[in-house]
Amino acid sequence: MARVKTKTQNLMIRVEGLSNGLKKFINFINFWIYRLSNTGGLPSDNEELQLRKAVLILLACIYTILGVFWGLAYLALGRPLAGSFPLGYSAISVISLIYFFRSKRYKFFCRSQLVLILILPFALQWSLGGFTASGAVAIWSILSPIGALMFAGTTRAIPWFLAYAVLMILSSVISGKTLPQTALPPNLVIISFVMNIGGVSAIVFFLLKYFVRAREEVMAALDKEHQRVKHSLSLAMEVQQNLLPKFDPKVVGLDISGRSIYCDETGGDYYDFLEVGNPEDGKIGIVVGDVSDHGIPSALLMATVRAQIRQRCSSFGNIDQVVADVNFKLAQDVIDSGRFMTLFYTEIDRHDNIIRWVNAGHDPAIIYDPIKDEFDNLDGGSNLALGVMEDAKFQEVQRDIAPGQLIVIATDGIWEARNPNGEMFGKDRLYKIIRQNASSAAKEIQGTVIESVGRFRKDARLEDDMTLVVIKIVKD
Repeated sequence: MARVKTKTQNLMIRVEGLSNGLKKFINFINFWIYRLSNTGGLPSDNEELQLRKAVLILLACIYTILGVFWGLAYLALGRPLAGSFPLGYSAISVISLIYFFRSKRYKFFCRSQLVLILILPFALQWSLGGFTASGAVAIWSILSPIGALMFAGTTRAIPWFLAYAVLMILSSVISGKTLPQTALPPNLVIISFVMNIGGVSAIVFFLLKYFVRAREEVMAALDKEHQRVKHSLSLAMEVQQNLLPKFDPKVVGLDISGRSIYCDETGGDYYDFLEVGNPEDGKIGIVVGDVSDHGIPSALLMATVRAQIRQRCSSFGNIDQVVADVNFKLAQDVIDSGRFMTLFYTEIDRHDNIIRWVNAGHDPAIIYDPIKDEFDNLDGGSNLALGVMEDAKFQEVQRDIAPGQLIVIATDGIWEARNPNGEMFGKDRLYKIIRQNASSAAKEIQGTVIESVGRFRKDARLEDDMTLVVIKIVKD
């Protein structure tokens, strides 16, 4: 038992020693990859290109050293022709390495190394009498298409693999017949098989190991960046949500409800309720806007317009002049971005039963009279969207309103929402919902519209922001 225990301990010590030796070897390789990445790289290289250059240089150095040993070994065995191939490769490889370190021409260096790695093992195999007689030395050529895959990309690697396949077929046809000579000793052939197959396997493993590790590091960095961006977006969403009205306004003679739904964390849709008089007198200003595109840039533009409108409307004045002033400032900010914002700005005076509005390139608001069962649009002529021209003029329009009427101001994300078949929700469905729910409260009408759009979309992605403000003229 003691003897068995001692043997087990000795075996464990050897395994541990082998493991430590392997770790030291890996650390040695890591050190040289780091050194080589600095030697052959340029300041403009990204991390992926630096890794490719370093691994290719390391592979060329390993091949060069092995070529010297192989060449000397074949010369010692009396095979000068066979020895000339690995020694010739080593010489050419040293020249290409020196040229690369001086010129930094990576593409030329990569192609020259891949050509040498592809052709010379086959030439050596033919000089030794074929696949079996050479110990499968041509297997080293597989590193050429594998290297092309790693160093040049998937598309460029295909021709290298096809060339490898052609040479392999040609090698099977030649099969050593063109160079008859004395075969190598059987033991040496077996050793060659082990060294060639084992060497190629080891190099492929370590190449893949470094690329997989680099990919994992990149993915970890991307995940970290994704989490940071996600956190930033959540903060931006929180800020933007706080810019929207938290409560529906309480205005005498009016029932009002508004809501925005964004397709991303942030969006460019906007609505607001403005104090233009005493709510007890039935006066309020309502704004609905839609910035081109969506996401953070649109959210920033939306916040800018909101601040400008609030600042400008506090000094009173006609709403067409308010919109013109805001447009003048916005056009200067977006002159180089190509962005713009459509806007529907309205003031309702329930005391005089008048609605005034300016439509700046927005879809007209909808007004529905349930008594007459008629729909009409609150159009505003041909006003441009905000941000298109600094000196654009905007026309103010007004009309009478009556108790029981419904006014719906929305963005196109409502009727342009699509189902999985690509069909749009459309305005006809919106009109139908308004007609069928005209007796309901504004918030209930708004909720019915949003729910109907959701049922229509099913699992289709929301492609645009949706904003809906419903105003009901209640009876005195």
